Amino acid sequence: MLVHTFIVESATEAVGLIRNKLGPDAVVLNVRKLPAEGVSKLWRKPKLEVLAAVMPKPGQEGIESVSNPSDMPVPPDKVVAAPVDVDPLSDLRREMSEIRAEVLRHRDSSPGREPGVAALGSFTELAAESVLIEPFAPKAVSYPGDWQIGPILEATGLQARHALRVVERLCQDYGEAAPEALSEQLAVASKVLKGEWLVPPSLSPNGTSETHVLIGPAGSGKTTALCKWLAQLVLVEGRSVAVFRLDGETANTGEFLSVHAEVLGVPVQRSLTPDWRSAAEIVFIDLPGISHTDRPSMTKLRDRLQGVRPAQVHLVLNAAYESPLLMTQFRGFAPLAPDDWMATHLDEEPRWGKLWNGIMGINCPLSWMGIGQNIPGVFHRADPQRLLNRQFNR
Repeated sequence: MLVHTFIVESATEAVGLIRNKLGPDAVVLNVRKLPAEGVSKLWRKPKLEVLAAVMPKPGQEGIESVSNPSDMPVPPDKVVAAPVDVDPLSDLRREMSEIRAEVLRHRDSSPGREPGVAALGSFTELAAESVLIEPFAPKAVSYPGDWQIGPILEATGLQARHALRVVERLCQDYGEAAPEALSEQLAVASKVLKGEWLVPPSLSPNGTSETHVLIGPAGSGKTTALCKWLAQLVLVEGRSVAVFRLDGETANTGEFLSVHAEVLGVPVQRSLTPDWRSAAEIVFIDLPGISHTDRPSMTKLRDRLQGVRPAQVHLVLNAAYESPLLMTQFRGFAPLAPDDWMATHLDEEPRWGKLWNGIMGINCPLSWMGIGQNIPGVFHRADPQRLLNRQFNR
């Protein structure tokens, strides 16, 4: 993808330049202040450096470069080569493949070889990126029919009970005799998973401001997700936004949120004013993270949410956590009735199949996917095809 650098006086100017140059699909990658040089800094307002790009479609990734907003060639010192995605486990996979081939050769030459072992060799190649599947590990679940997709779904992070549910649906819709090609099995399994997708509810403001409240445990990435969201709304969409950074049982120490909002020209207040709903077109309420095991704090948070509804309540969870902990957090925050959830830290988790556990197990729609800690960084609206592409790494 091509990354463009915009040097502007304000966020409003950046919105117009980004829209004219890159269109509505642009994503803001970074924003920083450029202080004035010399004595002019005493009266001149700092400029903003905004990096933006149009994210490539799957299969179109390549070298990135930084360009200026004009049509002039970029100076050599401004061209930056983006790191090429390299599978850190490629050497290990190659060694495993060689070992597996050697094992199969010995089994082929041995009497009484167990039939069907060679078919397991393709599991690793069709699994999600950086997910290793033990080729001779015994199944923990007995799957119906001769579908081989069950262990693959488990290896991509889907819990066994949901993988069994998918295979049972495959047997019901397509019969117990599975297609011979695993690629065909993956294709029909993807259709079944798409049928489980839940669309987040949309809020009808009815003449009032659209309100969003972010909740979740400490360390889930709420502040980072909110900063990324603000950058998209202000710099790409040109929306009017206000933020209320409120304290809870503990102090809200997300000072970086205030700094980032100042760069974007977004007002941040530390308490709700009587006319807070009309503060902007879109209003965000940021609350400190709490533990789902802290029952008194959970009760007070529930009462506080009742006072700001109607609002969209977004549960923010760290997707790099193991599934048992994620599911425990889902159930712990369930009494607060979140409208949807956001998955963060996805750059730390190759098994994107685990995101289906929240959708299929808790019936909670997935609304946003945050990748990386850079702000603004990558922040996508969740959609099933993007998830499946990464889950199966076709």
